[in-house]
Amino acid sequence: MRLQTMSNTDTRVSVIAGVCRHDPERWRDFDSIYRPLLFAFLRKQGLKGFEANDAVQDIFVKVLGKIHTYDRAKCSFRSWLFTVAHHTLIDLARRRASQKKALDGWAARMLHATRSDSVKMAEEWFKLHRTKILHHALETVRARTSRRAWACFEQRILRDRAGALVARDLGIEPATVSVNASRVLKKVRAVCQEFDEDLSDDFDSSVSRRD
Repeated sequence: MRLQTMSNTDTRVSVIAGVCRHDPERWRDFDSIYRPLLFAFLRKQGLKGFEANDAVQDIFVKVLGKIHTYDRAKCSFRSWLFTVAHHTLIDLARRRASQKKALDGWAARMLHATRSDSVKMAEEWFKLHRTKILHHALETVRARTSRRAWACFEQRILRDRAGALVARDLGIEPATVSVNASRVLKKVRAVCQEFDEDLSDDFDSSVSRRD
């Protein structure tokens, strides 16, 4: 099923769907997350600051022109975006190769990358993507959550403390800790899903562990 045919009740890729619809607010959300994320990724590949900035702009132009082709049934959005970024790097390396007889650093690695190199690059991107989206989700949900509910989530889920101990420290019932922690976790996962980052299996040991 193509992205543009998704119903309004499917919030998993709402940010991506918003960009596809050229929604200004969703595009701002997308830009604020993915511009620094892509910049950091490109810098890790060896690009200088100004080169990375130019490459990010190229990627954004391609995203705007191609995002309607993204099909969730075929791959995750982070995989799709990695392909766009990877192709942009290769194009940039080829342009450099045509300008210089001797290739330097990242350009040479990009044009002569092995299968293992490509896998490693993809793994670096997935790790950066997951970390960035999770950090964004935690910040977003914390700003919308009461101090007590967040404390339950932070202590019970993020720090993996026993519910009974958290309840004692906060002066509430263990059941209240469990309810608050689960509700906040659900919100964090929902924000992550807006960027097609699935955290459905994360933190399960903390949620299910007996107190």
